[in-house]
Amino acid sequence: AYKDDISKFCYPVITEKPEWWLRTLACIPYLIALQTSGTGYFLHPFLEHYEMFENLIYFVPGAIKRLPPWFSMIYCYFGYAGIVKNKALSRYIRIHLMMGMLLETAFKLIWYTGTFLPLTHFNGNFMMHFWAGIGIGYIFVLLECVRCALGGKCAHIPVISNAAYIHTRFNVGGLQRPF
Repeated sequence: AYKDDISKFCYPVITEKPEWWLRTLACIPYLIALQTSGTGYFLHPFLEHYEMFENLIYFVPGAIKRLPPWFSMIYCYFGYAGIVKNKALSRYIRIHLMMGMLLETAFKLIWYTGTFLPLTHFNGNFMMHFWAGIGIGYIFVLLECVRCALGGKCAHIPVISNAAYIHTRFNVGGLQRPF
């Protein structure tokens, strides 16, 4: 009963650092999330408004899409079904892959729900700074996750870390008992 109670789970303690190639491999989901995000779309009006940042727009991740539009569907499906649910692989890799996918999904959720708000268009000065703050915040969260992945730890983001750990621990699919 305690083992199946998701409100009282404990994070696994990483006693020793994973190998260097495993830590480097754990950074790839965050870099993919940064590339496929619309961060450059949010920062573009802000960087165009200030002339000293005009050339910086070409270095912002996600500003120039190089991946095909169907890539994120294939990536999420095979990443979740093939890696996150595969218990033969390292839990370290599985948690970081799930966190990268959840952060990308959370960013897109903020993007789509933000368009329903009345003042979230790029015409106003306030909203230009608001969306630039969202984009810069997303970049900093992903950089913190990359730092933790290279350090051999798991980043603890309040809701995302719990969801990533639950996805790697429990099998949700199949027949469920009602009680």
